[in-house]
Amino acid sequence: MLTETTRATWAPPEIPVAPPLRTLLYCHDTYGLGHLRRTLAVAAMLSASPLGGAQLIVSGSPAGHRFPLPPGTDLVSLPSVVKTGADRYEPRLLPIGYADIHAVRRDLIMAASHSFRPDLVIVDHSPAGLDGEILPALHALSRGSPRTRLVLGLRDVVDEPSRVRAAWKRDGVHALLDRIFHSIVVYGERDLYDATREYGFSAGAAGRTRFVGYLGRSNVAPDRAGILGRHGLSASRLALVTVGGGGDGARLVEIVLRAVRSRRAPTDLAWLIVGGPLMPQKDWEALAGSMHSLPNVRTVRFVDDLPAHIGAADLIISMGGYNSVCEILSSGRPALIVPRVEPRREQLIRAQVLVRRGLLRTLHPAELDVEALLREVEALLSSAPPPIPSGMLNGLSRLEGELVRLMDARDEDAFHPRPRPLMGAAPPGLGMAART
Repeated sequence: MLTETTRATWAPPEIPVAPPLRTLLYCHDTYGLGHLRRTLAVAAMLSASPLGGAQLIVSGSPAGHRFPLPPGTDLVSLPSVVKTGADRYEPRLLPIGYADIHAVRRDLIMAASHSFRPDLVIVDHSPAGLDGEILPALHALSRGSPRTRLVLGLRDVVDEPSRVRAAWKRDGVHALLDRIFHSIVVYGERDLYDATREYGFSAGAAGRTRFVGYLGRSNVAPDRAGILGRHGLSASRLALVTVGGGGDGARLVEIVLRAVRSRRAPTDLAWLIVGGPLMPQKDWEALAGSMHSLPNVRTVRFVDDLPAHIGAADLIISMGGYNSVCEILSSGRPALIVPRVEPRREQLIRAQVLVRRGLLRTLHPAELDVEALLREVEALLSSAPPPIPSGMLNGLSRLEGELVRLMDARDEDAFHPRPRPLMGAAPPGLGMAART
């Protein structure tokens, strides 16, 4: 029984509070913005979910700090590299050799993983990272942190199957799928494109693969007047042209400007062209300079709220990157996709799959000219896009469910990864998957 003295000093026992979950998200980012933007969408989902806590993104994107970060999220920027040829990379900015910058990136990833001590690691797209740069960290976590769960997130289409199978066989990627990752998540629908079949997954890897659907974005209330006013445009309708990061988008923008200059596009249509922060400066200056005499046309390098712009548009003309397609489908706006076809055919395959379902229109870049573009603009303005199949864009909520299940089952999980011993650097060529 408590006396008056003990009652004054007694306090109920403290109930231990579990520390916040720590998630490390890696994206190698050697070209464009797609991997980083997809990773940011996943981080935003995590921050608002039961798994929310501390999210640390490790990315090689040179545009990482252009985007707002979700609550509880920070970013480690790796020194950036740029693709200079078939399977060739060079430092984007640092005047050092590729071997040196690769070593810096590898060591930074290892240090971040060691100090951050993640409960969950999500690797975007490339199982081994660029030339195997994340392998030391993955192996160290597999050996020293058995409760850490390692997840590979793949977009709906990696590349054409023959190329992926050959690269993965040569570089031992299938062994990584079998022995490293507790779960493989595909950000797409199996009935549209079955990555496990197309890329030759083993029975074990296929059994740990979940198709969660496309990572749709929250619908943004259309604000056409606000978007037009923000860019100094005045018209009753808006066409938005976006080319992702912009590294290879100059030709599409040039054809759009030529179509507008022909004076055969609808006169009540304003044009907003988002050129992308990674478009080469000489291309950007040439395109921006050529539009000054055109009425109701504006070009900008970058907007950090692209979904709001997409939602405000009456039509969208875009390349076929994963995130752009997800945002377009989420908006319900009519769209024309002009996919990249070299050096990868991922965008072309995605466009063909979605066109077969009647969800988008597409134009092969070999067929892109002023006449074809004007015909597509007329078709887009005269028809509404079909409804999106139920659940197709629920990828983020379904991913949340998969990750919650994975983390809850850590104590009972029957799958125990058996990583190969890592002796020194990654084997030559390992990490080729980052290039596919």
